Amino acid sequence: MATTPDMARRSSATDGRDAAHLGGGVVFAKLFPNPDEPYRGIFVADQVAATAERVTWSIVAPAPWVPRVVARVLGKPWVKGSTTYDGHPVSYPRYPVLPRRIGYATVAPLIAITAHGAFERARERVDARFVHVHDLYPSGAAGRRLCARAGLPYVLTVHGLDLYSNLANPRWRREATAAAVSASAIVCVSRALARDCIAELGVDPRRVTVVPNTYDASRFVYVERPGHDGPLRLVTLGRLSPEKGHDVLLTALARLVEGGADLTLTVIGDGRERAALEGLAARLGVAGRVRFTGRLLGDDVPREFAAADAFVLPSRREGFGIALIEAMATGLPVVATRSGGPEGIVDPGDGLLVDPDDDIALTEAITALAEGISTYDGKRIAERVASRYSPAVVGARLAEVYADVIAGSPTVSGNVTGEGV
Repeated sequence: MATTPDMARRSSATDGRDAAHLGGGVVFAKLFPNPDEPYRGIFVADQVAATAERVTWSIVAPAPWVPRVVARVLGKPWVKGSTTYDGHPVSYPRYPVLPRRIGYATVAPLIAITAHGAFERARERVDARFVHVHDLYPSGAAGRRLCARAGLPYVLTVHGLDLYSNLANPRWRREATAAAVSASAIVCVSRALARDCIAELGVDPRRVTVVPNTYDASRFVYVERPGHDGPLRLVTLGRLSPEKGHDVLLTALARLVEGGADLTLTVIGDGRERAALEGLAARLGVAGRVRFTGRLLGDDVPREFAAADAFVLPSRREGFGIALIEAMATGLPVVATRSGGPEGIVDPGDGLLVDPDDDIALTEAITALAEGISTYDGKRIAERVASRYSPAVVGARLAEVYADVIAGSPTVSGNVTGEGV
């Protein structure tokens, strides 16, 4: 599998700072970019880039096996083989796909079996001292098995949906709990998620730390926005699925328009709810004010942010909120929900927070932001984001966790108390 242009990313963004090299490490994650899905799990790739000056990485990204013909007919990705990503070797071992409700409880051991050869080659290639596993289930459960066999400690990052969507089924919960309990360190991307992880899985709080996601600081940069005549231009970005709350945002938009507000909304992203959301916009009478772009790649997202006046994140549940920090990095003020991650990101000078699933509160917050739009300092918003979420900052914090794990420290750097991340 050859490297495609979309797979060729920027180099590690650690600002060239001198730091002790920690040796080799393996990233084990189902969510990782591939030639068919160049932005799949981009947040994992951003962490690899942020730590590349400190760790020599080899990546194992298990992918579901689907016949090529079937994949093309259904418009599904087809992934096989290996490639390089920003100079790091990546392998895509394939595992059989079973119906979710029938076979999903067996997917972790299946991934562990089918990925074993690729995992062994990856750790030998870089003489790995540790493994960074992303997501509780099934990656965490499979990674636990592989690391136990190899005698390697592992860091487990919990991103949010992997906790909240995998605990209802008792068998999935057992697998997720075992993965968490066996980890040398658990990284959560927000304080709210860390507290939920401790409460739900019963893990030792001393092994839990908060390290937020980072972003591509070469693409999402501050943009000077001159004043303009015309409607307030709102933008949102996210997978078009129920937990993202786009239906709530469309309802709020209709309320605003009915009340005489002049505004437009650009919806970036795709998913199974797109047709339903387009239908909802039509029924609410705001289809002419809403533009659905579908999935955007490369510099198209930063361009959409540059053309907007404010960003809205209406999620019902959000483990972190990468779209928030990307938008804020360009200087956009925001309206977001208290859905988990955003309340640790949005400060008073950045925008407004409302409770999730409340279209009236969202309407009022957008109104308030529109009336006070001139009071927000976009440059300061971008500077605050960089000071907390830049690759240099996040990369250094991850390196501290890796060093603790390599040293066999019983605790990891950081805590889960206080505000913000």
